[in-house]
Amino acid sequence: MEIAKFSSYLFVALEQATVRLRRALNTFTEHEKNALERARRLQEARRARENDLQALLASSVDAVVVSNLDRRFVAANPNALDLFGVSEANITQFTIDAFLLESEILYFGGNGLPFISQKETQGECKIRRLTGSLRIAEYIFVANFVPFRHLFVFRNDREWTPRKRPR
Repeated sequence: MEIAKFSSYLFVALEQATVRLRRALNTFTEHEKNALERARRLQEARRARENDLQALLASSVDAVVVSNLDRRFVAANPNALDLFGVSEANITQFTIDAFLLESEILYFGGNGLPFISQKETQGECKIRRLTGSLRIAEYIFVANFVPFRHLFVFRNDREWTPRKRPR
């Protein structure tokens, strides 16, 4: 009789443990589904932002360049490709430093935390094209305009001509 009573208690305990395990598994599965759904929505939002950036790049009348933290080009619109004299296939092989005079590189540091957008910097710079010719352009630079990406906008570019010294 004692064995039957003990096995009855054991059976009830196992049933309760099974119910608890099923509830835990269902809760875990629900959390997993929610996490996957959140990840899917975040990925869709990221794709939408990338599409918006591509549309902005394509439609801008200014030369627009996006670089990573090392200032290596990530994306450039056709006007920027023309300004620097680089093909779309080769743009990611260069950093902005390759096209700026050494004294002007300091203005495009982008130091600081990658998740905190810095104030934009504006000015004028000389751009050394791959052909060797120099252009002058007004620039707007925003470090970390999105995490780990810098934005460069060049406008009103013109050919640089050395000034003649008065005699």
